[in-house]
Amino acid sequence: MIPTDQLHTMLGLLLFGFLMLGIGFSFRDKGWGVGLMLFGSAVLLVTIGTRILKAVSLS
Repeated sequence: MIPTDQLHTMLGLLLFGFLMLGIGFSFRDKGWGVGLMLFGSAVLLVTIGTRILKAVSLS
């Protein structure tokens, strides 16, 4: 079971990543909009990747 603090941190990061993706997509014609989409997708991938690595670890 995931402790509540870790759950809230993970959900907060996921929400932040999706928010950055949404704002970046709205302004995709500007350079900083593309950067926001890149940053948002990186936050999502890192968050999901750390959870997968934690679930697969043997310790």
